[in-house]
Amino acid sequence: MIKKQLSRNKGFAMMEVLMTILVLAIGALGLANLQLSAMKYNKTDELADRMRANMAGVQAGSYTMNNGYTAAVTALSALTTPACGTTTDCTSAQLATLDLVTWNTGLKANLPSGTGAVIPVSGSTFTYNIVIMWQDKILAASSTNTDSTCPGTTPVVGVRCLTVPYMP
Repeated sequence: MIKKQLSRNKGFAMMEVLMTILVLAIGALGLANLQLSAMKYNKTDELADRMRANMAGVQAGSYTMNNGYTAAVTALSALTTPACGTTTDCTSAQLATLDLVTWNTGLKANLPSGTGAVIPVSGSTFTYNIVIMWQDKILAASSTNTDSTCPGTTPVVGVRCLTVPYMP
């Protein structure tokens, strides 16, 4: 009688192990999907974090660089790094200039002819659109291709733009 019961339970432990592995695999896939979704919808910019840290500069309008691509490239060359931060404290305006210089220098170094603009949203207090602009070879291959999301009255051929909203 004991022998008969053992033969009916043979392989039961193996099924438990397989079911456990299946449940854990489904859970791991769910966590991986959650992580991918979080990365996909986390659309922010380094400058937005810098602006949140300097609300006095945001409220004073020190971050505004309402430029199209050509004007933004020119404005970047006119920006100079303020002489503060190492030996003296920066004012909110100096900190905003330092943030813009650092941000635009990074864009220029990491994107082909990269630059940026910070444009106030009309009708909203302290709400901005942070625009990252760069030259796109594929878009530039056609003489009529422009990105309509770029700021300025006349979009430049071959320039792509990514707009990130900033709200404090």
